[in-house]
Amino acid sequence: MPGNVLGMDLRSRLRELDRTQRERRPLAVGLATVKKYGEDSSANLASTIAFWAFFSVFPLLLATVTVLGYVLSAENRHTVMGHLASYLPLIDVNSIDGLHGSWLALILGLASALWSATAVVKVTEAAFNAVWEVPQYAKPKLKAQVINSAKVMGTIGAGLLGSTALMGLVTGSDLHIGILGRLLGLGLAIAVDVGLFIVAYRILTDRQLSTADVLPGAVLAGVGFWLLQTVSGVILSHHASGAQSTYGTFATVITLLWWFYLQAQLTLFGAQLNVVLARDYYPRAMFGGPETDADQRLMQDFTAERQLQEVSG
Repeated sequence: MPGNVLGMDLRSRLRELDRTQRERRPLAVGLATVKKYGEDSSANLASTIAFWAFFSVFPLLLATVTVLGYVLSAENRHTVMGHLASYLPLIDVNSIDGLHGSWLALILGLASALWSATAVVKVTEAAFNAVWEVPQYAKPKLKAQVINSAKVMGTIGAGLLGSTALMGLVTGSDLHIGILGRLLGLGLAIAVDVGLFIVAYRILTDRQLSTADVLPGAVLAGVGFWLLQTVSGVILSHHASGAQSTYGTFATVITLLWWFYLQAQLTLFGAQLNVVLARDYYPRAMFGGPETDADQRLMQDFTAERQLQEVSG
């Protein structure tokens, strides 16, 4: 009897919790986003994105160091590499700062970076299309994929460099720009990150999306991206040297993989938030089968998309 009473009390509390989240929009949107994230296996998609992003870092770093070896003095090259390393956890600048310009290294680095960066764009595009349930027949052909890759790498690559330079400028200890100047610079850096996600969500989704459609997820992912960079930089500045001396290359690989994985998770969670808001996929039932209108609407859309894929196939 006590067990039955306890079970009934627990079920009653869970039903009350479910009613509460349905009546409060922020909770309903959050739960719906988390549920759709799990239903679409977005964590697995994030793993693929993280792998290719990790794979692209080292050839891109090789090409960057090679270019810097041609155009900068040793002192300036070390300064620039220090700023880049602040965004790449546990990368030891001293281990690569001694490299000099080499045409062979530059060609190999650029070719490898281009290949792996193109793969990052392709898997990210596939993930965004999966989030929005884009039918297979509507996905771009090879030529369109290459064009999209070039646009994204050019736009986002330039934006990331600008954001990195801006963060280095406003956080530099040798600058005297005041509190207001630093806050303005940080705000601009966050705005740039948000803008990059707006561009990525729109270009890499094979569906006509407006800025308003992707803005909520871009704000979430952009602010989260900046926070992750800031927090990782603070933590690693205190523990990087010890971890590097103790675990060496293993610490670098594991930390970088986790870093990219968390950022990929943020990116896809923002994309899921956009879908939930754009299609009113909330509120949803916290437990059990489809009970709400949003549950039914999502199932109908999912079924319709699958039927279109079967017909086109």
